[in-house]
Amino acid sequence: MKIDGWKIFQIIQFILFLGVSVFLFIRKVDGTGAENTLDVAFLSFSVWLGFYLFLLALEYGIRFLFKNKQTKL
Repeated sequence: MKIDGWKIFQIIQFILFLGVSVFLFIRKVDGTGAENTLDVAFLSFSVWLGFYLFLLALEYGIRFLFKNKQTKL
């Protein structure tokens, strides 16, 4: 089974995403000094998830463009 560098990068990126997500839920105080309630934790997680999904869309879009360009050559 051949694993290319892009797949390894995706796995590392997902592990980092999970690590930050866990951190957002277990911390007692958020960055502003306010208590981290469940509502605040879900709000922080939704912002983090949106950022992660934006990065994934950008990566897959770039990969799609490069794969199409290589097949046309």
